[in-house]
Amino acid sequence: MAKVDRILCPFCIFTAKYVDLIFADDDEYVCPSCSARFSYEELMYLYSFTQYNIEPQDRYFEPKT
Repeated sequence: MAKVDRILCPFCIFTAKYVDLIFADDDEYVCPSCSARFSYEELMYLYSFTQYNIEPQDRYFEPKT
């Protein structure tokens, strides 16, 4: 198994552990801390959620006249 840098386990991040995932022989990424397994597509799907930017919109009530 080869270590892959800068890909952190999405589950361990919530417990304040920053663990690099390991690329396994079966084309999956494995966390050595919690043993979670991710495919490349799953990681990209989770990453896409971090790219949303939600900006508040100021909406004012305008009564009909």
